[in-house]
Amino acid sequence: MNMPQKQTISELTLEQYHLGELPARQEQRVREELERDQDLRARLEAIQQSDRELSFAYPAERVVPLIKERLYRESGVRPKRRVHPLAWAVPIAAVALVLATFSVTRSLPSETRLKGLTPHLSVFRKTASGAEELRPDAIARRGDVLQLSYVAGGAKYGVIFSIDGRGAVTWHVPPGYSGGSRTASPLDERGAIVLPSAYELDDAPGFERFFLVYGSAGFEVSDVARAVRALAARPTTADRDALVLPRGLGQYSLLVKKQG
Repeated sequence: MNMPQKQTISELTLEQYHLGELPARQEQRVREELERDQDLRARLEAIQQSDRELSFAYPAERVVPLIKERLYRESGVRPKRRVHPLAWAVPIAAVALVLATFSVTRSLPSETRLKGLTPHLSVFRKTASGAEELRPDAIARRGDVLQLSYVAGGAKYGVIFSIDGRGAVTWHVPPGYSGGSRTASPLDERGAIVLPSAYELDDAPGFERFFLVYGSAGFEVSDVARAVRALAARPTTADRDALVLPRGLGQYSLLVKKQG
């Protein structure tokens, strides 16, 4: 039996897939390759992790020049318009978050637009004095009470869920989703939005990985649920593999490692 020939997917193509900027046929080819190529899934997750690290680690006045320089190297063409970062502060419990958003323009053979920072989640651990923000790969323990918030970042609809080290899935938005036809929830675009319910970690080993899946138009939760079940069925790689989602949907994830 002949096995499908492995395709070569460039870093630029993979980044455009991550941003939802590929033509439909090319996007389908990348999605099919992701389903059978673990190394490609790891490369996609590395791109997503890079975005997360940039959004957490750098203020806008540093990120914009860094991304500009990266685009100069990749495309050889300088942006056509100036970019002005916008920053604002939003209080959550006892924590003041400073969030930043920006957009840049790039010139490429088939695309002249680069989206800004993707929509994202934040995870906070309740403490005696208020709340502590957990960075990616932070350590948490059984019994820790976590609070989630999201920034829509221009996305209109989304779902939020988590997968643990046993492969169990918990739906946070829509809360308690258990299957069937349902449209994803509208996202509030007024800054950082705290979910109404906190979440206590159980004794599942290894990790808890939180996801925000989002789109510019309404989409079926069940379509995402199929991708979630496929990922959760691979608990040994569910802490790092990307979801294989329908066209037009983006994803953001944040991993919390568990001890005890």
